Amino acid sequence: MSGQSAAPLNVLTIDLEDWFHVTNFAGCISRRDWRSCPTRLQETVPRLLDLLDAHGARATFFALGWVARRFPRLIRRIGEEGHELATHGDAHRLLSELSPAAFRRQLLRSCDAIEQAGGQRVLGHRAPTYSLRQRTAWAIPILLEAGIQFDSSVFPFGFRRDPRLCDSRLPCVLEDHGSGPLTEYPLSTRRVAGQNIPMAGGGYFRLLPYAFIRQSIQQLNRAGHRAIMYLHPWELDPQQPRVRTASRGARFRHYHHLDRTEAKLRRLLSDFRFASIREVFWSPRSQRYEVIPQQ
Repeated sequence: MSGQSAAPLNVLTIDLEDWFHVTNFAGCISRRDWRSCPTRLQETVPRLLDLLDAHGARATFFALGWVARRFPRLIRRIGEEGHELATHGDAHRLLSELSPAAFRRQLLRSCDAIEQAGGQRVLGHRAPTYSLRQRTAWAIPILLEAGIQFDSSVFPFGFRRDPRLCDSRLPCVLEDHGSGPLTEYPLSTRRVAGQNIPMAGGGYFRLLPYAFIRQSIQQLNRAGHRAIMYLHPWELDPQQPRVRTASRGARFRHYHHLDRTEAKLRRLLSDFRFASIREVFWSPRSQRYEVIPQQ
């Protein structure tokens, strides 16, 4: 990590969910069966926390309320080790599956569970599977009413890109209803031949060459911007159960290169400095999350 003290702080985010929570397997694993699925979080999360600690890195953990209720000690440890806690919803339901009333209930339930376990006020939100779109923008005033100050649900590339909602590759104000803005922190992409190419994490981190990831972050940093990356704890776990009934494409997206993720993450943490959204963008002066990173 030599020479890193002068390097910019990039942002690392963790979607805190187990292998059976993923949308990829929603057609194979019912929510009614979640409690009977063998959990791996008690192994993967401590390993991830130890890895972050070894590299002096911190992250924003977008936790499911379901996880916070079942594993409050894990949530407490995450907060005690200096990481930021935010909500990823309650039961990993896409916004398009919920009514505004149901979303409000699930949002408040998840925030309460995370705050009770972690001892931190929840100020951030990430929609499962980045399902905040123009057609689900009804969620924005509900987020603001609940005291949410920032969102990180925009991943502006390909079919996920929604210019009507937000077409920025960089942090921006998504909406301001008078009580304060909802600041958006999009997952990072790289501009190639006029197109946004995903490089921020997840399956893209596992599938793309590390050199492409490194160069993409360096390009953002040279332009004065911070990369915003993401990862799931189950991506560090090649020993997790296999869902044989899932489609071939779903199995490829979920399992490919799981055995390489931890080594790749170690390399990333060695090459760059990472912190939470709060550490990079919180303004003590305004007591809010800002678009411009704090110096």
